[in-house]
Amino acid sequence: MEAGSHSLAKKNPSSDPFNNSSSHRLLHSVNTDEKIQDIAVAMIRRHSMNPEEWRFTSIGKLHPGIEQHFELLAGELMLVSAFFSDDSWYAFTTRRIITNYAGCVDTLDPQQGVNSEFGNFKGYPLDNNTQLGAIPRATASLKNPISVLHFEYETGKASMAPIYATQYWCRKHPILHKLLTRAEHESYTSRNAK
Repeated sequence: MEAGSHSLAKKNPSSDPFNNSSSHRLLHSVNTDEKIQDIAVAMIRRHSMNPEEWRFTSIGKLHPGIEQHFELLAGELMLVSAFFSDDSWYAFTTRRIITNYAGCVDTLDPQQGVNSEFGNFKGYPLDNNTQLGAIPRATASLKNPISVLHFEYETGKASMAPIYATQYWCRKHPILHKLLTRAEHESYTSRNAK
């Protein structure tokens, strides 16, 4: 066998979650919104520090300040949201990104791809790079072939929420069909434990 080639004959099909018929049924028992939320929120939480201390940003739920301005579609679930004022908030959901920046509400379909610019996400002042979050808010830009939008976000530790919500759409969503939710992974490992 040549270097770099792989033998499929040695692979046990029952150990592959995508070839096992019972696992195949399990993978399709979770709806897409639930799967996106489970994987994206887990990714965001893994990269977040002290979310209980964040002033404006919420993970996995709609910030209470946004409820009067925005309504989820049937089956749509929250990834992250933040509320600063009636004219400044954002929500990343399992289907769209909605922002209100300077009183202008915009929506972006992240399934079309997302390019992002978060700038000074650590919130350092210009003259001191040791005061994390000294500048409490910054402005981000998101764009895809169809839309461009801007929004304010909380800097410092809370900046990881919108950054990794965006990273989910760039890195994980294109391979969603290959990924397992936590429940699917636990089920798979318990069935295949020796």
